[in-house]
Amino acid sequence: MEKEVSELLGYPHLGSDLHKEALDLAVTVGGDGTILRAASILKKPETPLLTVNMGMRGFLTEVGPEEALDAIDRVLSGDYMLESCSKISSWTRNGDKFQDSLNEVLIASSLPSKMLRLELYVDGTEVFDFQSDGIIVATPTGSTAYSLSAGGSILATSVEAMIVTAVCPLSPFKSMVVPQESTIEVKLTKPETSALVVVDGIVQKTLRPEDTVIAKKSDHKAVFVRFQPFYSRLKNRLLFSYKGNGTE
Repeated sequence: MEKEVSELLGYPHLGSDLHKEALDLAVTVGGDGTILRAASILKKPETPLLTVNMGMRGFLTEVGPEEALDAIDRVLSGDYMLESCSKISSWTRNGDKFQDSLNEVLIASSLPSKMLRLELYVDGTEVFDFQSDGIIVATPTGSTAYSLSAGGSILATSVEAMIVTAVCPLSPFKSMVVPQESTIEVKLTKPETSALVVVDGIVQKTLRPEDTVIAKKSDHKAVFVRFQPFYSRLKNRLLFSYKGNGTE
């Protein structure tokens, strides 16, 4: 068991520090937040994750609790697929480095009532200068999370791209997809307005006015054990389960 979980359950002698363990397989029991945390602390980032859903929607999860033991048997017998998902590395021009993100890097105002003035650069070229509540740089995995809620498109996990989505912008710019090899820069340009960098839902740093955040594809990926294709999960977990007749 993960060390903190083993202590909470009263089995501290069964705990392991996942920062130090080189695992062949990790099983997560929880929701998407549990998965994001596990993906960030594994010693080997590419350790396959078998994900058991104990949360609400659980889009990143694969099986329910009633299927968990059968799923482990299927993995041990080789009856599964592996899905590799890209991550994003991000840092500030001042040299502050953040953990890799499986979902997204969000730059948001420190105060909900204050908008940010932002400049967006892709591969060194200025693309937009706009005001918004924030901006999201998301992976294909993260395209079904906050970016989707903010109006961005869904990217299949096999698409080698990142999606940049503005949060409540005061401009025509809403969202754009860029190649995975691109370097994205977001500069704060409104004086005396601070912002936050939030990586996969965890606040990493308070930015100073005129800071610049840089994001690009990480050298590491997350790997998931899958029994069904991406589009089946999309239908079952996110968009298309409502039939229009009061049933699901």
